[in-house]
Amino acid sequence: MMKFILGLIVVAALVLVVTPVFYYGTTDACRMLSQEMAAEAYQPMAEILGTDKNDVPDAVERSMRMVTSQYDTGECISQLKDYWLGLNKEKAS
Repeated sequence: MMKFILGLIVVAALVLVVTPVFYYGTTDACRMLSQEMAAEAYQPMAEILGTDKNDVPDAVERSMRMVTSQYDTGECISQLKDYWLGLNKEKAS
């Protein structure tokens, strides 16, 4: 039974590490947040230009990295959680 529980813990830890690396290409919360912020900032422009809203230019993401570089990891995690849960949209309104 103990091996099963330890196995579940290892699998959960792997999922927590592999999922962000697969989706964002990093485990750094501030880089993940900058990608989310860049996508949100670029979406209205993509609609106007008729381009893919998921194809965010590197320049937009780099500018958001400058913003997130001022945050500590805890702030990045908190804001990233808000993006994932859709709470950032309530703050913007």
